[in-house]
Amino acid sequence: MRRTISDLARGVYAHSEHTDVADRQARRYHPYSFDFDSTPLSLRNPEEHWDEQVKQLHLENRARQIKRLELEYGALNIDEVLKNTIDLGPKSMSLLTYHNRLHQQARSAFVAGFYYPALVAACALGERILNHLVLDLRDNFKSSEHYKKVYRKDSFDHWPFVVSVLTDWSVLADGVGAEFLALGELRNRSIHFNPETYQSLRADALGALQRLNAVIAMQFGYFGRQPWFIENTPGAQFVKRAYEEHPFVRTYVIPRSGFVGPLYGMELSEQGFWTHLDYADYGDADLSDEEFATRYRDRDPAAVVSRQMIEATRGRNSPI
Repeated sequence: MRRTISDLARGVYAHSEHTDVADRQARRYHPYSFDFDSTPLSLRNPEEHWDEQVKQLHLENRARQIKRLELEYGALNIDEVLKNTIDLGPKSMSLLTYHNRLHQQARSAFVAGFYYPALVAACALGERILNHLVLDLRDNFKSSEHYKKVYRKDSFDHWPFVVSVLTDWSVLADGVGAEFLALGELRNRSIHFNPETYQSLRADALGALQRLNAVIAMQFGYFGRQPWFIENTPGAQFVKRAYEEHPFVRTYVIPRSGFVGPLYGMELSEQGFWTHLDYADYGDADLSDEEFATRYRDRDPAAVVSRQMIEATRGRNSPI
């Protein structure tokens, strides 16, 4: 009997059962949960070369964002709030996982002008992320020379050691290790007593948050040329076949993904969550990553699965 996505209770989200799906060679994992904040971009002044209608829309949106920030932080220091928000920059797109709320809290402290709490929070969250990566993934590397040094410990505070371990395990995306080490230097200078910290609190807090944002964007982001994502799929990311068993991808990315073919659609539920809509069976095609990307880019919009399509074929012998 041919087993398809429609035979699984959780369909495209039944991650442990996808190895038995008949058309699995035509499918890839598509992460769909994310967190980001582009408010700082909305607060900038419009560019002179913009079309007048674009300028007007931007100014209207800017006014709404300023009003929202006044409600959240108060009107008394709104000029400082606006400057801090703009200087901080947008919060990069990230997978939904343990760090998102803590990242936002650290950013909010900076926006409110609480620079030392923001600095400490950014450094502490960087260390928490490092610890999570080691503790969550170490059992995948029992044959590693590092395993005997990490398997009994519950936490780690020597950042260069942890970065070297994760680098040797090929867990970190390009550039992430350097950002961690730079954030670690800020941590050591700021957390341990140093009178000079009083003179550079804002600059240090901003630097720490920007380093942390870079770590999250590169390691947990979607559009930063992470090695586990297929290239040339504008507007979406799909896990490369060769990375489906990669420990980081299997632990963090796939559980937040749907297993879809190139004609999948998306639907916003009444609860405000995005879900996938897809065909039950793509046949026996064995698509390489490059072929999958081509089919995704060239797909006919009329063939993309939609709620209307599903309702129109309900009760028929449909592949949807």
